[in-house]
Amino acid sequence: MLKTFFYSPANKFFLPLVFFRLALGLFFFASGFNKLFIVENQQLMLQTITEAGIPFPAVMAVFVAFCETLFGLLLASGLLTRLSALVLMIISTVALLTVGIYQIPSGINAMTWYSWLYYLPESSYILIALNLMIQGSGPYGLDQWIYRRLYRPDSRPALLPGGDLHT
Repeated sequence: MLKTFFYSPANKFFLPLVFFRLALGLFFFASGFNKLFIVENQQLMLQTITEAGIPFPAVMAVFVAFCETLFGLLLASGLLTRLSALVLMIISTVALLTVGIYQIPSGINAMTWYSWLYYLPESSYILIALNLMIQGSGPYGLDQWIYRRLYRPDSRPALLPGGDLHT
């Protein structure tokens, strides 16, 4: 189980995972950091969470900002990628369902509603996080380094889950 947690495809065809991971991780790190340490952003976060009807808004504002900062940094570094992506996907889903979705105009047809849904940035965050949860960190992540140290210390070619040869 732990082996598959750290495993990720590492050849050049999976390089886009690195860009997704860095972009999403650094975005959440910066967003959370600003919500933790900049007074105006703290107040805006508290107001947003209060208006969304989330219980214990003062505690949740700090907790969510802390999670964005921590898991954004972990995701950007490729450490605990799947867990980090899951936490950030949950945050994005809650933001979409409590705030974002209400930005979609009412009284529109299903196709128009669907296109509006994908105009919202949270939709993209959710899809990118889902991809990272499934694929892992890609090459150049700390998860990949841990995987190699734990399961391939001699660096000989090895069969990976699914029968792929990894060199």
